[in-house]
Amino acid sequence: DAQHNGWGWDFKGSSNEDELHERTRAFGIRRLKKEVMDELPDKIRQIVDVYPTVAEKRHYNNVQRSWMNEYSMHKQNGTLPAGFVLNMLTELRHHCGLLKVGATVEWVKEYNEMTGKPTIIFAHHKDVVDSIIEELKGELSVRRITGDVSAERRQERVDAFQAGKIDVMVCSTVAAKEGLTLTAADTVVFVEREWTPAWEEQAEDRVNRIGQDAETVHAVYLSVAGTIDERFNTVVEEKRKVIQSILDGGDVVEWQGIAKALLQSMVDAGELPAELIRDLGVGGKE
Repeated sequence: DAQHNGWGWDFKGSSNEDELHERTRAFGIRRLKKEVMDELPDKIRQIVDVYPTVAEKRHYNNVQRSWMNEYSMHKQNGTLPAGFVLNMLTELRHHCGLLKVGATVEWVKEYNEMTGKPTIIFAHHKDVVDSIIEELKGELSVRRITGDVSAERRQERVDAFQAGKIDVMVCSTVAAKEGLTLTAADTVVFVEREWTPAWEEQAEDRVNRIGQDAETVHAVYLSVAGTIDERFNTVVEEKRKVIQSILDGGDVVEWQGIAKALLQSMVDAGELPAELIRDLGVGGKE
């Protein structure tokens, strides 16, 4: 559904999803996991708001303002780098991840106290993972599965988790989104979201596999109110709906499309200047 806005092509959105589905279903057979494994529990996905303190929100605003100052400087000097927009969005999202460390720890501790059940936490940045583990140590048994954990050690930790010897498993989403069975838990908590909805769904399904005894599994997404988190949630869910309307599933969506839509939503909300999109040439390729 590309549209020329007078400055360039805007590739956000889509059209003719029904026609595309009709044309592709003749040569492709697709089945949802729930359709072929009806014994699997239902999955509930929910967003839980985290409210920053006044000081935390001020610091976040200062980070965003510093990027706008850098943008203005590059624009005046004609030196705007190609990776500027991705670096800006990544740092703002990283900052939100750090803001959610305390809320994540409190949520998991309260959940464990109320239910006695273990939890899986997914994050992206190393310092976010390290901070969560540091705050949980001493109160709950916690281990990690990240890219630097060997395959042998990883399996040892999975076995211990399944045996009820670990209360919290903190995982890198990319490292632990496939191949692991962690059905001792029925709840996963996402501190940082991924650019690709399918990666999140694969991570959710570490608990939604054969052997899960719970009637319902839960995927909880923590979101910092009044920040880029809110925009990102909306954009990712809209992309997920488009994929489902075409394929009834969760194929990979490249980060570029989400980044463009995210940037536009921040401009629409008055958080970024409108000329930023034009100057960066966003909309050039999908």
